[in-house]
Amino acid sequence: MAELRVRDYRKADCAAVLRITAESFEGFCMDYNMEKEFGLIAGTTWQERKREGVEYDLHRYAEHTFVAELDGEVVGYVSNRVLPEQSTGHIANLAVSKEHQSRGAGKLLIQRSLDYFRECGLRYARIETLEQNFKGRKLYPSFGFKEIGRQIFYLRKL
Repeated sequence: MAELRVRDYRKADCAAVLRITAESFEGFCMDYNMEKEFGLIAGTTWQERKREGVEYDLHRYAEHTFVAELDGEVVGYVSNRVLPEQSTGHIANLAVSKEHQSRGAGKLLIQRSLDYFRECGLRYARIETLEQNFKGRKLYPSFGFKEIGRQIFYLRKL
């Protein structure tokens, strides 16, 4: 039986991570909500904008990124930011391919991030999600995350 494992991100994983980003954030990211309300923004799809943000993190914070792998295939990832001056680790993006969701990959990735933050000597971990992400709103508290506030996003055409 295949074993799901989490390992450090490698540059060769980039295409798989970006593919997972485009398929897994539908309905669960601000770029999606913006496009749903206003249509294409600056001629780009929500997937393109979300991938650009993830690509930036992969370039800038590659050493803080981990992937979930099953039979040599990347099936999920977590990108993190380490903020030592704030003693905080930020889980910036967490995604699992649709066909591998609800099989424990997300939990393993969160746990790896929390362990990594501890290894870095950090004292806090943060993660955000949208209100419509019911899975995340259930999963994150199971790891001890506590809701500390809500933010409202607005957008208008100029």
